[in-house]
Amino acid sequence: MKAFVLAAGYATRLYPLTRERPKALLEIGGVPMLTRIVDAIAVLPELSEIVVVGNARFADAFATWGRSPRTTVPVRILNDGSTEDANKLGAIGDLAFALREAPVGDEDWLAVAGDNLLDFSLAPAHDAFAARRMPLLLVRRQPPGPDASRYNEVTLDGEGRVVRFREKPTDPQTGLAAIAFYFFPATVAGAVDRYLAGGGNPDAPGHFIAWLVDEMPVCAWRIEGDSDWFDVGSIETLQQARDRYA
Repeated sequence: MKAFVLAAGYATRLYPLTRERPKALLEIGGVPMLTRIVDAIAVLPELSEIVVVGNARFADAFATWGRSPRTTVPVRILNDGSTEDANKLGAIGDLAFALREAPVGDEDWLAVAGDNLLDFSLAPAHDAFAARRMPLLLVRRQPPGPDASRYNEVTLDGEGRVVRFREKPTDPQTGLAAIAFYFFPATVAGAVDRYLAGGGNPDAPGHFIAWLVDEMPVCAWRIEGDSDWFDVGSIETLQQARDRYA
């Protein structure tokens, strides 16, 4: 299995903190967020490589991070060539770029956004993916309230299959939302280019997942209990994560 960490965005909502440093390298409890993400992924079995997609503007910062001892799993850093928010490739554009630069061949793979801070074991989700051999989303119960429409809405059938996926709906109904962490069989790599070639939105990953649900069977694994997950997209959520790890 190969892992792709998408960390090439410019996080303008976190200015001025991210003017001179990429969001993925902001420290949470004294440790770069990217390090915490890589540590959570590196324990998965049969992981051959972790590929981090950064950008040209912060290439030196990513290179410096990459020179520090990390894990027994090889870590490769890619530069997508973008320099600012106006010319970024978007999350799915970056994923397509990474799949060309680091092809998966016949390996399964996973993709995770570089601002998804995970504080739970991924082993049960990996086992569920290995058993079902289809794309797998990690989903959580989204508390009702005004923030619910910031995310997506996942509808499941009785067997845990995704029957509908809506990105940022104005009227979320099921209370389930997927986080930006996805397991894929090798064959889905080609679907990324097909999605973009058909005019798919290259930015928000949820648009690709909504498209994929209409193309092939997709299943879900629920994050249960007190498992911690932070979508670090604002000063407020950054502070929440820092308070948690203080």
